[in-house]
Amino acid sequence: MKKLSLILALLASSILFAQDNFEGLVQFEMKYENLSEEIKPMMSMLPKSTTIEFKDGISRSVTPNAMGGETIILSNSESGETITLINMMGKKYALKSNTNDTKEDNKPEVELIDETKEVLGYKCKKAIVTDKEGNETEIYYSEELNNINFSGNVEEINGFPMQTSISQDMFTMIQTVSSIDKKKTKKIKLEIPSDYTLTTVEELQKMMGGGM
Repeated sequence: MKKLSLILALLASSILFAQDNFEGLVQFEMKYENLSEEIKPMMSMLPKSTTIEFKDGISRSVTPNAMGGETIILSNSESGETITLINMMGKKYALKSNTNDTKEDNKPEVELIDETKEVLGYKCKKAIVTDKEGNETEIYYSEELNNINFSGNVEEINGFPMQTSISQDMFTMIQTVSSIDKKKTKKIKLEIPSDYTLTTVEELQKMMGGGM
C-alpha cells in the first residue's frame, strides 16, 4: 500500500501547470480503469479528487492518498521550482525539483490529434504526450482557458488540461475537471514545512519497498 501511495503521488506531480492571470480553485474528479488484480481490492482506498489553487504564478494541489494522508504539490510557473509534500501514516516527506532544469533531449513527444470532446461545457482538443520511457498521457485541453497552461517541458499544448488519462501497469487514472471557481485566494507559500523531511525519489522508493 505504501508503494501504491508513492506511485499516486508521483503521477500527480507529473502534471504541472503554469498560469498567467488566473486566480481561484479548480476541482478534479478521479476515476480508475484497467485495474490489475493486485489493485482491485484497494479500489475503495484510491483518491477520488484533487483540488488545485492558483495565485500569483504559484499553484498548490491537494490530493488525499491511500494511507490516510495527502499529497501537496507546490509549483512556481516562472522559476520552475516544484515541492512535493507526501504525508503517509504520520510520516512526512518532501521532494524538490525544477522543471526548468529538464534537458532538451528529455522532453516528451507531443502528438496533436484531430479529435475533440466537450468537458464541463468547454470544447477540448486532444493530445498524446509520450515520455522517454514510453509512458503515454492522453490529454483533452481547452484553448478557451489559455491563461492556465501546461508547465514544465510540455510546450506544444496551449490550453488548460480539462481531462488527463495516465496509464501504467497497475491502472489507468483519469482526472476530469468538475468545477472552476475564479475567486480571490490566500497567498501560497513555496516552502517546506518544518515537520517534513527532505529526501529524494530514489530514497523514498527504497523506504516504500523497492524501485518502481
